[in-house]
Amino acid sequence: MNTSSQHSDRIETTPVLIVGGGLVGLSASLFLSRHGISSLLVERHPGTAIHPRATGFMPPTMEMFRFAGIEEEIRKIEPEIPQGTNVPFLESLVGQELDCLQEDIDSLFTDPSSPVRGSAIAQDVLEPVLRSQAERLGGDLRFNTELVTFEQGTDGVIATIRRRNSQETSTVHARYAIIADGSQSPIRKQLGIGQHGLGSMGTFISMIFEADLMELFHKRHAIMCFLSNETITIGSFVPYAGSSVRPDLFRLDVGYDADEETLADYPEERCIQLIRAAVGISDLPVKLKTTLTWEMNALVADRFQLERAFLVGDAARTQPPSGGLGGNTGIAEAYNLSWKLAAVLRGEAGEQLLTTYDQERRPIADYTAEQVALLSQQRQNEGSSGITVDARTINGGYRYRDGAFVHEAGDEQLPLAQQAQRWQGQPGTRAPHLMLKQEEKSVSTRDLFGFHPVLFVGADGQHWKKAARNVQDQLHIALDCYQIAPHAGDLIDAENRFCDMYGIPTTGAVLVRPDGFIGWRSKDAIEHELEAQQTLTQALSSLLFH
Repeated sequence: MNTSSQHSDRIETTPVLIVGGGLVGLSASLFLSRHGISSLLVERHPGTAIHPRATGFMPPTMEMFRFAGIEEEIRKIEPEIPQGTNVPFLESLVGQELDCLQEDIDSLFTDPSSPVRGSAIAQDVLEPVLRSQAERLGGDLRFNTELVTFEQGTDGVIATIRRRNSQETSTVHARYAIIADGSQSPIRKQLGIGQHGLGSMGTFISMIFEADLMELFHKRHAIMCFLSNETITIGSFVPYAGSSVRPDLFRLDVGYDADEETLADYPEERCIQLIRAAVGISDLPVKLKTTLTWEMNALVADRFQLERAFLVGDAARTQPPSGGLGGNTGIAEAYNLSWKLAAVLRGEAGEQLLTTYDQERRPIADYTAEQVALLSQQRQNEGSSGITVDARTINGGYRYRDGAFVHEAGDEQLPLAQQAQRWQGQPGTRAPHLMLKQEEKSVSTRDLFGFHPVLFVGADGQHWKKAARNVQDQLHIALDCYQIAPHAGDLIDAENRFCDMYGIPTTGAVLVRPDGFIGWRSKDAIEHELEAQQTLTQALSSLLFH
């Protein structure tokens, strides 16, 4: 990116400028469009990803894609995840098994805290789906367009963009900018935002090739494997998306010393030798498709917001690929930020709400990078003993320690993360998943979130419903309200589990943010409409900095 000024004839305006059209940038465009907010996305490459990269999206992420309206489309093209598959540590694909790093990989894609199962779809298959839906919803996506200059002012950002085919430039004025321009983020560097963390954890050569190996993976009951032998110190081996989409396409990653070697030191003949050593068959027919180098890092930006610019995805933090959480974490960042930007741009929230993006997501990035680094070290050290890292807890069992929610007494003593189903409605945690009946149809509590704050009230909480109607008018915001009761109510809780799961009495209430996190709850015995209205007004005002 060139930061010098350049003549531009065309001036454009947009509420949000998104820099970067990869997995996270496209998700941000899509989420904003679902909230009714226009955006302009620029991506220097001519199209979406051509390498699988991130593979595997966990249940909370699929909930976000359900909100975005693309779950069904993903299901049509996602690969199957056979039950009983695992992640072994091997001498080679046909050699001795040294350890099992993850048993029953299917369990990672199902979670009792979510109504949705995960997906093993790969990034290069998913991104066209994201792009298509974002365009259908009116997102202005400009591929083959690069950012030339970027500046911040008191009331917005000013950027110069250039179409790479025609060299035509234009000036873009935006209220806010989402920076999703990758791990080397030129904008992060221009803004002077540093990074912290473990740093480099190794450099790798990635080889994508064709071979007839799927039957060997099936015999191993392996969705992927790690390996080490006399030829390969440490490597990972994975079928393309672990699926039947391309049953003859695979990827092998092996470590190399970037100080001593370059990609040029890995010609086709050497790559084929490494592939054969990984498989354990010296004369295996192999067709090498492409090779690339990459560095495994664990780094987090020192801040996720500077004035009107917000870092997301790899621009905000990078982490090892172990556990497949990089893409999931980046999408969660875009989801967290999008509802806040929408609330501010619609005038429903004060601008201070945006500062909670950094408050909430940066500590989670630190935690995730640390945990995934432990998982990666475990796998590189040829074994799983002594380290317990639960990917589902990392991805969906965390809580926000500070941010857009109302604290309760003693919550500073709560852990940063635990199994998601162990939370009981504490502010700053994911709202529990509970199946209910709505007009004879089954619905999860988590399917009710997305667009507006949601107020759940107990069986004896009629006063909260009346208060909610008045508060909506008073604060000029949309608020969905549901009474949950075992028999009569907006939602029927036949097993009478709601109050226990959300930690309130039958006269209580819980306020859930659009992103499905608890914002506030009342555990006190408030029984009068006026008191309920005052309490709810204060809670919403605190949540939205109204």
